[in-house]
Amino acid sequence: MKFLIFIFIFTFLPISHSAEINWQVLKTLNVNSKKPIPTGELKNILGKIISIKGFMMPLDYNAKNVIEFLFMPYIPACMHVPPPPANQLVLVKMTKGIRASTTFYPVELTGKLFIDIRDCQKISDHS
Repeated sequence: MKFLIFIFIFTFLPISHSAEINWQVLKTLNVNSKKPIPTGELKNILGKIISIKGFMMPLDYNAKNVIEFLFMPYIPACMHVPPPPANQLVLVKMTKGIRASTTFYPVELTGKLFIDIRDCQKISDHS
């Protein structure tokens, strides 16, 4: 089984050097196709410096500072609520050596956005 993830590489750059996007742009990716192909505005922003507002979902709840987290358009809910669709969920990886303080308040991230398709079986084999 394959699944789609957006990867956002966070950088500390002035917001004036980035294009602000909203979650509607990410929604345009059809995640139900075998090989999602970005089109329109999404295709134009991939690999470029952008900024987007949303909410952090730490992957390690015991850490005060994280190097990876999920980013989504609304406040994270408990595990009993379905997650956002794949085109509304971003895996954020901090630049090497940089950690982010966890918060449940909205944040604005600036960095480069990439799309990655992973094979669930390969990932589960490495767990």
